[in-house]
Amino acid sequence: MHCAFCRIPPDKHLVENEHFFAIRDIHPVTRGHCLVVAKRHVKDFFELDPDEMQAFHAICVELRDILDREYRPAAYNLGMNCGSEAGQSVFHFHLHFIPRFAGERRPLQGLREYIKEIL
Repeated sequence: MHCAFCRIPPDKHLVENEHFFAIRDIHPVTRGHCLVVAKRHVKDFFELDPDEMQAFHAICVELRDILDREYRPAAYNLGMNCGSEAGQSVFHFHLHFIPRFAGERRPLQGLREYIKEIL
């Protein structure tokens, strides 16, 4: 399989559970930008099963706690693209977990404008 996410070694995992792992993004848009990645190769959010959905929530809370301690962000953007027309370019489910900080330039329309900037 040629999927980059399927080849990430466990020593790169910041945190993991039975169904997901989190890694630091190699092209972060803010300090602490991470990806939450499904261990099972599924295309997008809509292919996750109920057990994975529960584990997904759990790892997101755990990652937030880690990033809160490390960076003390004021807020978070959580983003996923489901399908090529939505901007998905890696067809292995992952969530961008992006800490946001007080005082940083913030688009007036929130995530809509922010996404335009990073695409």
